[in-house]
Amino acid sequence: MEIIQIGDPLEIAREIELKIKMNNKEIILPCTPENLEELVIGFAISEGLSKNPKVILNGYTVILEAERYTPLLPRITPKIKFKIDYVKRFIGLLDTDYYKKTRAYHTAIIVSEDEYLRAYDVGRHNSIDKAIGLAYKRGFDFSKSFMVITGRITGSVAKKCARAGIPLIASKAAIIDSAIEVCRETGLSAISFATNLVVNNGAIEV
Repeated sequence: MEIIQIGDPLEIAREIELKIKMNNKEIILPCTPENLEELVIGFAISEGLSKNPKVILNGYTVILEAERYTPLLPRITPKIKFKIDYVKRFIGLLDTDYYKKTRAYHTAIIVSEDEYLRAYDVGRHNSIDKAIGLAYKRGFDFSKSFMVITGRITGSVAKKCARAGIPLIASKAAIIDSAIEVCRETGLSAISFATNLVVNNGAIEV
């Protein structure tokens, strides 16, 4: 195999296969090898597997203890309203040095009051799960938080926020019709700065 340089080369992003063992089942999750414990915690919360997951990490293998599964999407009642200009401030924080060096990573930021946490991964869903996991360990009140992401707001992304109890998601990219349907079903609010569209279910101060 020959690798040819066609300009100033960027760094190559890393990806590994994380093995998650849960209830006699195995899930293989391709991901960036950073914040793996937080990734699995966030995955369990955002997929409705557990509200209080327990994780045992051994290299690239994780044992996940999840006590229950919640298949139905919850109904969100926002406890706080966020101004659009305030949310937009965090869009500028999405372009991390990791992205600039590789052009390969998605970023997710979760904001609660005056504190924010940021996570990155080659997968947009993983970056969201990592941010949720970081916030869970930090003790964030998800009902008073919002999420800002680099990727499109799809139905699956919207469901992750809804299951975590996050009332608002915003993105520099487009929103998909399936996400709008999730907003209608759950009460999630959304802002797409690419589509110039706001879906307000009470979490946005207009």
